[in-house]
Order: sequence, then structure tokens, then C-alpha cells
Amino acid sequence: MPPFFEVAPMPIKTILAVTESKTALENLETAISVARICDAHLTVLNVSEVPQLPFYGYGGQGYIEVWAKECDQRRVDLTSVTDRLQARLAAEDISFDIRPCLASTEREDDVVARHAIYCDLALMLRSGERELTSIERNAIDGALFDSGRAVVYVPRAFKANAFGERVAIAWNARREAARAVSDAIPFLARAGEVDIFVVDPEVGNEDHGEEPGSDIALVLSRHGLKVTIHNIASAGRPVSEALLDTARELDIDLLVMGGLWPFQAAAEHSWRHDTGNAGKQQYSASPFALTRIKAARALRE
Repeated sequence: MPPFFEVAPMPIKTILAVTESKTALENLETAISVARICDAHLTVLNVSEVPQLPFYGYGGQGYIEVWAKECDQRRVDLTSVTDRLQARLAAEDISFDIRPCLASTEREDDVVARHAIYCDLALMLRSGERELTSIERNAIDGALFDSGRAVVYVPRAFKANAFGERVAIAWNARREAARAVSDAIPFLARAGEVDIFVVDPEVGNEDHGEEPGSDIALVLSRHGLKVTIHNIASAGRPVSEALLDTARELDIDLLVMGGLWPFQAAAEHSWRHDTGNAGKQQYSASPFALTRIKAARALRE
């Protein structure tokens, strides 16, 4: 057995793919591709939402019966999709399991967090190109804030065959960014080359240091990585937009960042309370995957 300090970081071996049931079959190819790249077990959390009981239905027997029938139909639909997922994955030479889940809007974040705790990496698979659905918002919320696991947000237009070939880090010299970099080491090692994005860097020992980005670049270089630093001027743009523009220019397919930044810098809101326009843009407009990590609990309260 090699000395402790020579042991490589633990690889990703269990992936949780969270998908809305109505687009689960379309999203499955992305999840399979990422599982193959990581040589990992794939768990698919197939989520459907309990229909809301109309406010005028409370106390009305007829409305409750209609609502109950709709709930039954969603269970039937969920089972049907799960069976088709099972058949599709059975044809692949990978380890997998499928977990169907019918949850109320109020409980979706807790359900996702409970499953995400028992994985190495949580994939949030988009159902569309526009604003997040309630299931997607709650799933990201639960995985990001309550599981303690790395979270990869995968947009609908993402090409999984390029996953992790060009990796960039959104660096702001804060705890959340440092934690995200640590969790992303398996992806960084696979890429071999890493770009570091520093938006509007502030020189100083309490900010980005005398040479912004150079300290984290030195740390990563000791892992054998080739690192390039990009100091980016926001020029009046939200931080998220500056990151997205630069990532597109460099053909980045995986962007690593902390759990709150750049929302904190761009909108000065925590994601749980309000993403702000910058946050919505970050999630809806990205053509590449975003890796985020759990934020400080104090910012939830």
C-alpha cells in the first residue's frame, strides 16, 4: 500500500441523475454518457409532481375527487416512464438503478437531498431551455444546500460526449469556490488543462492576492495540471454574464464554481431566496455543465 500522501483522490463511483419524469427518456442519454466517462454506477431519480389542489377545491368533494384521479394518473404515468427507463438501461453495459418519486412541491427539495446524500455526484438534468420548472428549482435547491455533495447542472443543449474535456474554474478566493475546486479534482485531473476565470479581481492579501488567480494556479499545478489564468473585466455586465461569455469564447464544457457565487456578486441574494436575473440567466443560458457545491449554512437563515 502506498503512503497516505501518495494515494490519489477517490474517484466518482456513484452518480445520481435527477430528472423530471416527462423528459426523463430524452435526458437519459446524457446521464448514461457521464456515467460511462466516470465508470460509475448510475442512479436515476425519476421525479413527478403531485398536482396542486385548487384553492377553491378545499372542502369541495367534487374537486377532491378530480384531484385524486389526477394523482392516480400521474402515478400510472410515472410507472410507465420508469418501466421504459428500465428497459433502456438494461440494454447498456453499466450498473444502474431507478427510483421513481411522486412528491409534493413542498417536499421535492427534501426528497432530492435525501437521495443525493448517498452519491458522489448529483446531476441536475434540464427538461427544457427556458426558465426552470418548480421540480428543477426544488431539486437544485435540495441537492445544493442540503446534501453536501457536488452538483452538476446539465443544460438541455449540452453534448455529454464532451463532458469535462475543457474545464474552467470561476475563482473568487472564497470558501465556496475552494470547496468546489476540491470536489472537482477528478474532472480537473481528467482534463489535464484548466482555465481560471477571475472577474474584476481586487489585488490585496485579503482579496485575490498580489497576482489574482496565481495562488490557486500554483496549488493546481502541483496536481500536474496546466493552468491558464484569465482576468476578466465585467465592463458593466453581471458577473454571471461575464463568465458565460468567456466560457463560450474558449469552448468550455464544464465550469466549476462555488454554491453562491456569482449570484452573490451579481445579485447579492442567496439562491434559496431569489436567484435574481443573473442567476436565472446562469441556469437557462448555459450551453455547458456547471459544477456547484454546498454553500455556507449561515446564508440560508
